Amino acid sequence: MNLSNQVRAAIVLSSFALVFIGLTVNSYVRESATWDEPQHLTTGYVALTRGDYRIDPEHPPLLRLWAALPLLPLRDIRLDTRAIDTAPPAAWVGLGQFVFCHDFLYRQNEADRLLYRARFMIVLLGVLLGVLVFCWARDWFGFWPATLALALYTLEPNILAHARLVTTDLGLTCFAFGALYFLWRVTRRLNIGNAAGFIGFFTLAQVSKFSALVFWPVVLVLLAVWGANTRRWQAAVGLSIALLTASWLTIWAAYGFRYAPSAHPQWLFRFDTHSRSSIAVKLAGWADERRLLPNAYLQGFIHGQFKAQSRGAFFAGRYSTEGWWYYFPAALALKTPLCLLLLGMTGLIWGIVQRRGFLANDLFLLLPAAVYLAVAMTAKLNIGVRHVLILTPVLVLFAAQAGSELRGGSRAWLWWPLAGLLLFEFYRVSPHYLAFFNSLTGGPSQGYRYLVDSNLDWGQDLKGLKRWMDANQVAHINLCYFGTADPAYYGITCTHLPGAPFFAEAQAGPPRLPGYVAVSATQLQGAYFAEPWRSFYGKLLAHKPVAVIGHSIFIYWQETKWW
Repeated sequence: MNLSNQVRAAIVLSSFALVFIGLTVNSYVRESATWDEPQHLTTGYVALTRGDYRIDPEHPPLLRLWAALPLLPLRDIRLDTRAIDTAPPAAWVGLGQFVFCHDFLYRQNEADRLLYRARFMIVLLGVLLGVLVFCWARDWFGFWPATLALALYTLEPNILAHARLVTTDLGLTCFAFGALYFLWRVTRRLNIGNAAGFIGFFTLAQVSKFSALVFWPVVLVLLAVWGANTRRWQAAVGLSIALLTASWLTIWAAYGFRYAPSAHPQWLFRFDTHSRSSIAVKLAGWADERRLLPNAYLQGFIHGQFKAQSRGAFFAGRYSTEGWWYYFPAALALKTPLCLLLLGMTGLIWGIVQRRGFLANDLFLLLPAAVYLAVAMTAKLNIGVRHVLILTPVLVLFAAQAGSELRGGSRAWLWWPLAGLLLFEFYRVSPHYLAFFNSLTGGPSQGYRYLVDSNLDWGQDLKGLKRWMDANQVAHINLCYFGTADPAYYGITCTHLPGAPFFAEAQAGPPRLPGYVAVSATQLQGAYFAEPWRSFYGKLLAHKPVAVIGHSIFIYWQETKWW
């Protein structure tokens, strides 16, 4: 790459970073903590400062440690972990950890002060992922298709939504995508830099989220295909062995090279004693008995498998505890910008039909995406498109492939309506990116009819509710809130209604009427309620709300009871 190419690439990437950081920061300062953020942040801080991995073992610790890094200079953070020492592990991972994390963030410390610092660390990973998308597209298609890919990535609401939250979804997407990119580079040119990038990103993914385990068979198959096509079997086998060794060492390093989750060697997780229903659970239990990996890692994996066996789910007016095989394809179709869907599917079909370079290029995107989606479709955890977020940058690259084929000539006019559609859909949802739904649904204002939970309503809009109350001089509100942030922390005076968060259940009671009633979309649809509470709140759907906050909290004026 000559100097002029380096300069223009630097200009594009610098501009991207500034815009991306501006969009994400401007959004996250407006929003309260989402459901999972207190657990992730508290877990990371306790592990980072105390070497204690007991808070929440459901995920490996890397991204939580990363998010907690900017909290280290703050010397006035209050933390007391003695309550964990006397808690039974099985009870702790239930309500115990939720109470502890809520108290740490909202009772003992200044929640937003900690959250803002931690959220910015995830923004940086979003910037890194954007750079990887640009680099892969440029290496494959050239500069202008790469610039198109970066523009699509920058304005992709699902990426923006999760690149500003202290969770594991964006980080896994970044590291898994980076591993696939460098594996693709390895098969084009085997050198130390590409091999190190592949092994490094892959091992980081393994200590970010347990779903990264899905990529093991994928990368081994891709290495085998490369070895067969190029007769470089020794290199393929050597990389596989290096990958296994590096992953094993990285997992131990992430847990401080200690088997027990804390300095108390007798305090261990033992979830595998309840059931060994699957081969994966049996294998993890066997490895834990022999201490082949840290206790919190293996038992955390088992704990996650148990939790995923049955989970309430909502889709377009239907309810299930088993989920639907088509949930994730449908969620992607509803929550992906139409411009990206059209270009991405065009590029995918073009790559398959042309076949030219399919094994050398397209397969490195299509196989991982297909396997990951297939595994997700068999799962019973149907609560958010974020669980298949890795498919978004993959779709962006396929869109770049379409862009490279549609440049210039008689097709140039197509870019004007596509650009208009992209900007229109982005404008409709900004800055409430989590609530994005494309125009097939009628936009974000209609999203609650199809999907809830982390697709739309994850507890993020308490600040918006408070702003509305202040603007309308509402001193008190009846509230049924879905989330773990504390309304009192934001100065919201409320009567908690049935279905209140765990920390307010004891105070829940009937509404004070006449008055305003605010209900989160997830509760309004009764996603996790049994009858009669589903009917209790569902009757409000027949009423017209006086306001909707961030597309996720519906406010009604009620003179008398509605049920």
